[in-house]
Formats: sequence, C-alpha cells, structure tokens
Amino acid sequence: IGLWSIPAMWIGVMLIGYLANKQYIQLFPVGGLHDIQADAMAFLPQWTADGFQRGWLLDMAWHLVLPITCMTYGGFAILSKLTRSSILENISSDYVRTARAKGVAEGKIILEHGLRNAFLPVLSFLGPAAASIFTGSLVVEKVFNIPGVGQHFVDAALNRDWMLVMGLAVTYATLLLLFNLLVDLGHIALEPKLRAQRG
Repeated sequence: IGLWSIPAMWIGVMLIGYLANKQYIQLFPVGGLHDIQADAMAFLPQWTADGFQRGWLLDMAWHLVLPITCMTYGGFAILSKLTRSSILENISSDYVRTARAKGVAEGKIILEHGLRNAFLPVLSFLGPAAASIFTGSLVVEKVFNIPGVGQHFVDAALNRDWMLVMGLAVTYATLLLLFNLLVDLGHIALEPKLRAQRG
C-alpha cells in the first residue's frame, strides 16, 4: 500500500538522483532514449578490439530501465496485494482441502491448485495495465525527457489537433481491446469450465 501511494514524479526524481547521479551509483543514464553516439553504434552488442560495445538495441534497453521501473512500480504493488489475497482465498477452498486429505504434497497443492486459480483475477488486471504501459505516461516522459505518446496527446489537445487526439484515442482503445482479448483467451486456457462451455 505504501509503494502504491508514492507518486510517480517523486519516484522518478529519486531514481535519477540516486541511480543516475555521479555522487552515488550512476548505473543508468539521466534521460532520453539513446546515447548521443547511438547513430554510430552497431544494432546488436558485440565484442571488438576496443572491448565490449553495447550496440543500439542494448543502449535503448539500458536507457529504458529507469522509466519502466517508474511506470510499473505501482502496478507491481497492486498485483502483489491482489495475488496474495487471491491465493489466501483459494487455499481455504474445498478442492484444496480435498487434495490435502488425499495426501498431495503442500508445494504441489500451492502451485497446481492454489496458484493456478488465484491467477485468474490477476490476469484480469493485467489487460488494462499492459495497455496503459504501452500508451505511456506524461509524468514519466517529462521526468526522463522521453518523447512519448502521453506528451503527443497533451500537445495535440493544446494545439487543437483533433485528428491526432482521435487517432491516439483510437490507438489506446485498440490496445485495450487487444489486451482484453488476450486476457479472455488466458482465462479459457486456465479455466477448465470455460473450455468445456466453448466446446
């Protein structure tokens, strides 16, 4: 709950202040999507006579670690709470008690019976969460100086570019529908009752 309550702007500033600062760790870059010399890099990482070269792809992944952490920490807090409550609810159900009475090992009960059924509500949350991650966040884009969809949406609204606003809204709606479809297919794969109804 505490992790979920922390604002993304403060987390972003703290990540830059401690993990991208010369006075502390400086593991990651401060912002942007690429290094200044990214255009001269090879696409994939490789070993050369000068040593290890990151390459364009690994350089982009390295620049995205802090923004992705900033965008997903709140969802991780919700997912962990949702998973915990769902597992506790499933562990006390009748089929788990029956499996225990039959002498099934406790680890197998938790993994095959409890966790599989506990994952259904978590899967329902993952659809909209994944769509929101792909469409970006204005705060994270501003803190890490990333040209993203959130900034384009706000600029289009301020400039009254209604075609771009509608295009971005349709893109978000399409992503939301696509991820909800994947969630429904995941429910069918995990729930035997739904597979029986489909057949």
